[in-house]
This record gives sequence, structure tokens and C-alpha cells, in this order.
Amino acid sequence: MKKYLAILLTLTILVFAAACGPPAVPVESGDETNPSQSGDASQQAVNTDPIKIGCIQDTTGGASIAGKPNEWGVAYAVQWINDNGGINGRMLELHTRDCQNDAEVGVTNYRELVDEVGVVAIIGPPLSNPASAWVDLSEEDQVPIVGHFMDELCTTNPDTGETYPYMFLAEPSCSVQSYILAKYAMEDLGVKSVASLFNVSNAYAVAHERPFMEYVEDHGGSVLAQETFTWTDTDYSAQAQKIASLNPDAVLLCDYANQMVTAYDNLRDAGYTGKILGANTMYPPFNTLVKNQIPYDCYFVQNYDLKDTETGIIADLVATQMADTGTDYPTSNVGFGWDATMVLYSAMLKAQDPTNGPEVRDILENDTKNVMSAGGQYISIDPATHRPTLDLGMYIATYDDSNDIICLVYRTTDYSK
Repeated sequence: MKKYLAILLTLTILVFAAACGPPAVPVESGDETNPSQSGDASQQAVNTDPIKIGCIQDTTGGASIAGKPNEWGVAYAVQWINDNGGINGRMLELHTRDCQNDAEVGVTNYRELVDEVGVVAIIGPPLSNPASAWVDLSEEDQVPIVGHFMDELCTTNPDTGETYPYMFLAEPSCSVQSYILAKYAMEDLGVKSVASLFNVSNAYAVAHERPFMEYVEDHGGSVLAQETFTWTDTDYSAQAQKIASLNPDAVLLCDYANQMVTAYDNLRDAGYTGKILGANTMYPPFNTLVKNQIPYDCYFVQNYDLKDTETGIIADLVATQMADTGTDYPTSNVGFGWDATMVLYSAMLKAQDPTNGPEVRDILENDTKNVMSAGGQYISIDPATHRPTLDLGMYIATYDDSNDIICLVYRTTDYSK
């Protein structure tokens, strides 16, 4: 892996150098007439102060199954960047906080990082509820935030369609992933009738469920039931029994791992034997947490092929994280943390001053192109949405008879409704 990463860094630097020219060397403030601060570049002082960036994840709350490996991916990416020269010689100094999947705690984390620590950018979590609370704060403080908060409401104003200036997403959004899953279900699996069971209090779930159902209805399918629960509910048996009695071709589950597990088991316990479709949180350890058998009619969207050792570095990242943390299952979130950090890194590397929030923001919006993801695909940010352009692909995955994850289909460009 080290050899691969060294090659990747070399290619990255060459691409940026070709696009931007040699990086400028910052000059410390002082008397402009002082001979020591004028003339030859070799006489100019080089700023070697570390660049402070923040990382806010859920490492102890209800989404910690995703938050911990996401945090590891960020830390590993920062270590790699520093081991390979940092940002034009300046090291990244990472400060992490635990939002506990709580919007108020997330705001406290944000204020501490910005006001007390002095971070100039933040890597956000794959959590839409906490991230949505930073929209106004990030603009006021001019702090770029790059994360995996998939609800479009975290990056775009729903009333005006305008982007929130400092919020950026590093993976396909909820609606894009839902369209891919719905299209696959109808065209490849022959699904004609659907139901959903989801957490109406979870922005991530709501942002998945609505476009999925819209796609099904727009393409001649039937929505038989849309059953809901909230964060405080721990059993969804009544809702599951109603769905089972209607016997739809497929049921959509689109929550965080803990809620997905409960919903899946409640449905199977209620006697539902049809197809279950899932958001990308249905990846491991979901298959080890459910009590009912997995390997039949269970399909979900997936950002990476975790076993692909030829394309990208996701397989190496997963193996390294498992060995480093003693984790006994592979998880995509290590790639999420890596990708968000690399998107921020690419912008900082191009900036005259990587600590200048407005400058980095402008580069993130207008000049984030072909950043290599952990999965070996390219991330380019659409200035109109602050989300990846529609050529960033997704997989459809399932589990085989040995309860092992396999990727079936790779769908790249057709995200249309």
C-alpha cells in the first residue's frame, strides 16, 4: 500500500503543478522595505506553522458504527498527507470531536473547534442532522466543511436552489443513491410494488425515502405503505406486520445501522419474505448484527467494492483499519473519511494561502476536479450543487450464501429520474 500511495501522491502533485504552476511561498508580515523580505525567493521567510483542521464524527452515539471508521479514515489520510510533505511543507494538525449524533452537541463541537482551537476547515460526518446545523455558522465564520452528510438540504437551499457557500459533499447524495436503487429494483429485479419502513426523525432516512418513492410512482409502480418510527422507538413490529400483510414486492430500509437491523428483523419476524432494499448502511456489520438469515433477496447501494484490489486503495484501507483497530468486519466508512480529506487537501494544495477560508472555498466550488477516491473513481464537485458530478459511480451489493458481501452491478452515469 505504501508504494501505491507514494505513486498516487506523485501523480497528484504533478496534476496540481500542471494546473496551477509552482505553489507560491507565503511571506511573513513585516516591513516591506526590509531587504531581508524582498528580492530573491530564497530570502523570503517560509511559513511552517501547522494548518489546523477539525473532524466532527459520531464515535459514541447511535451512528458510531459508521463514525468510528470514518474518523479513522480521516486520521489516516492526514497522517499520509503529513508523511508526504503536508500542504507545501506545512503539516496538518487534526483536532477531532464526538458529536454523539446530536445536533446541539455538534454545534458545541463546531464552536469549540473554530473559536478555541482555531481550525480553518472541518471534515464533517456522514450525518445529516448535525451537519444541517452548521450551514449558517460555516458561512459566518468562512470555514469550509467537507463531509458525507448526504441530505441535499445540507448543501442546497430548498427554497432558492442556491448552494450553501461553505458546505460540500464528497459522495453521491441521498436522492442520487435512491434513484439508482429504485431503477435497479424496477428494471433488474422486476419490482412493481413497494413499501417503506423508516425513521421520520432522521434527515438521512427522509432524504432517501422520498425520492425512492417518487421514482417508483413516476415509473408506474405502486407504493403500498410508508410506515414510520422515531429515534425513541425500539420496536417496529406493528408497522412491520402491516407491511407484511400487504406483501409488496420490496421494502425500502434507509436508516443508520441500528435502526436498519431492528427494521429488518421485525419484517422477517412478521413473515415478510419479499425483497428488502437498503441504503448504503446495509453494509457490514449489518449482516452480523441481524438475527434473521440475510442471504436472500437483500440488495443495497454501495460506494465501493471492498474486495477490489486492482482499482483504488479501498481494499488496502479496509485491511489496514481492521488490523489497526482489531475490527473483525470491513466497512466502507474508512473510504468516506479518506475521500473527504482528499477533497479538502486538493483544494488547500492549490491555494495561495491554505488557511484562507474564502480562497479554499472558491477552489472547492470551482476547481475540484478528478480527485482520486479510495475506490479508484474520480470526484469532481459540481459548482451548481456542491456535490459530486453525476459520473461518480455506485454499486448495487448483496450478500452471498456464506453471508459475505458481493457487488453485483456498477452503475455510473444514468442517475436520471
